[in-house]
Amino acid sequence: MSQQKTLATLGTRLAHRLSKGLIFLDYALLLPLLAKLPVRWGRSLARARGRLNAKWGRDWRRFSFGDTVHLRTQQVIEQLSADLRPASKQRLYQERFEYQSIEEYEAACLHTGQTSRWPVQYLGLEGVMNVLAKKGRVVFVTSHFSSSILGTAFLGTLGVPVLGMSSNVVDRVEVPPSVSRTYRRKYKAMGRTLNGGEILDREGNTPKFVRFLKKGGAVVIVGDLPPEPNETPRWANFLGKIRGFASGAQRLSDMLDAPLMSFVCQFEQGQHCVKFSSPGEDPYVFLSQQIERDLGQWWAMDVLNAYPLQNNEEPGAQAKGN
Repeated sequence: MSQQKTLATLGTRLAHRLSKGLIFLDYALLLPLLAKLPVRWGRSLARARGRLNAKWGRDWRRFSFGDTVHLRTQQVIEQLSADLRPASKQRLYQERFEYQSIEEYEAACLHTGQTSRWPVQYLGLEGVMNVLAKKGRVVFVTSHFSSSILGTAFLGTLGVPVLGMSSNVVDRVEVPPSVSRTYRRKYKAMGRTLNGGEILDREGNTPKFVRFLKKGGAVVIVGDLPPEPNETPRWANFLGKIRGFASGAQRLSDMLDAPLMSFVCQFEQGQHCVKFSSPGEDPYVFLSQQIERDLGQWWAMDVLNAYPLQNNEEPGAQAKGN
């Protein structure tokens, strides 16, 4: 029995080391290699990497924290697409991992500087420029959807400093160092495109966001995060129900009289397209519409059931706009 326990322990250690080695090869070597290939090859191989991740239910949160992202993703697809055939649901599940992998590939390309040469189309840009001309500042919410990281980087075209929000969760001791370095390089590379702005962790930096916006410019906050247990949610009509989101963006908007808008970025017909909500349009409803159209590209769909539902309100009721 003692020998069996020893063999089991050795087997566990070997599996752990093998897993760590594969993570290092993936994030420290494979992604940078893909970024050096012609874009068509790089995107294709990144998509194939995503299909493998889907097969294994592989997400950095899972091998860092044991988070069952893959199971929650399947549950959400079943909730939102119950009428689809099993093959269509499986395709949505696979797409979610493909687009997360492509986002990580695009981040590696951003680090090399090659994204500055990629063609970009902007839809709704005139409305944003009118808001900036009138108010001098704007707060954007975006989502973990499609090419959201590049969408923020492409905001340099606004001609004003841009401050983006990140999280220090990637620095936790459970996260493999190669993953942490990948994210920190991404944030640093994004900062080079933001007209003197930067990417800051949301933890502990609220005063910096306020001071920045007082001077004018644009702040980008990831909008598809659920509220903290003790905060009043920002309610919005989202995917058919009134759901509650983290309210930081709305509070910042109200505090500094900065219009609240949203954007997404998607790769369509050989180029990236940054799409903005219209002035006065509920930015979360805009995000909902984009996600509903391309659900598989929402690689944070596993958080859906973390949003509280508003009591005593019908799904079609009017949510607070800006």
